[in-house]
Amino acid sequence: MSKNFIDIIKKFNRVKILVVGDIMVDHFVYGTVSRISPEAPVPVVSVKSEKLMPGGAANVVSNLAKLGAGVYVAGVVGDDYNGDILKSLIADKGQIDASNILTLKNFQTIIKTRVIAHNQQIVRFDREDNGKITDKVYDALMRGIKKIEGDIDAVIISDYGKGLIGRKFFSSLVSFLREKNKFIALDPKVENFKFYRNVSILTPNINETSGGSGIKIYDEKTLEKARKVIMKKVKPEYLLITRGEDGMSLYGGDKSIHLQARSKGVYDVTGAGDTVISTLTVAKSAGASIPDACYMANAAASIAVSQLGTYAVGAGELSALLSAG
Repeated sequence: MSKNFIDIIKKFNRVKILVVGDIMVDHFVYGTVSRISPEAPVPVVSVKSEKLMPGGAANVVSNLAKLGAGVYVAGVVGDDYNGDILKSLIADKGQIDASNILTLKNFQTIIKTRVIAHNQQIVRFDREDNGKITDKVYDALMRGIKKIEGDIDAVIISDYGKGLIGRKFFSSLVSFLREKNKFIALDPKVENFKFYRNVSILTPNINETSGGSGIKIYDEKTLEKARKVIMKKVKPEYLLITRGEDGMSLYGGDKSIHLQARSKGVYDVTGAGDTVISTLTVAKSAGASIPDACYMANAAASIAVSQLGTYAVGAGELSALLSAG
């Protein structure tokens, strides 16, 4: 591994990344539990505080901004209260161009609410009731993306399976970006593996790797079988499988690299995949090799999972960790 990590991090603020995907609001409710409800065998949470944060693909935006990159975002929100909140949350992050967030009349802004007590998630409930996104909307998104193409170094497609990343749109987007020689990182959703093709790097977790390949993974042998299926099906230049406490494995060409998990204490894995894809894409765009970019992403993930809730890792934090060895 190269040791010029600090020099790479110093270039993060020169990088500009486009995020395309399912943007949403993350709503955290924090409290304590001291009794069980007399109405049903469930805990009664005494709420102490609440927090709203950009979620889904918007969490990728937050991660990129915290790392110091310039960010463009393309997605959709509803013409509703939560849509206004989400746009405000994104605007608060600083160097972000949100001009390609489209507001739709017949769309409900997605919001995920997590109730947390004593540092553990008690329940999560989601608000989402969205119909099919029209060709007119996709055409507007593509027009906006084509206008900014010359300003961006790379693109992250953040697919949360909420409807934005459809087959036709994905194909048009990737074809255009490859024509322009852009680095394309894809965070996948299992149900859409059937049409993913030709991205620069695919970053599934171990469950998505199993679901996308149709192979149950329980050891290195089955992981290798699943890897081969996905490489043949999707044809990414690189495949990075995030494996939780088992670290992450990078595949590309005839080579594979395994990175051990760095975190000694996993507190919360919420949003860790967003941290990984954000860090590796910024690092690659700042001049790192793919192996070095993944090494840096692995380090950033170790910081993120040590925090409770969705957490964006800063360039300073990453620099301090990598300087320590």
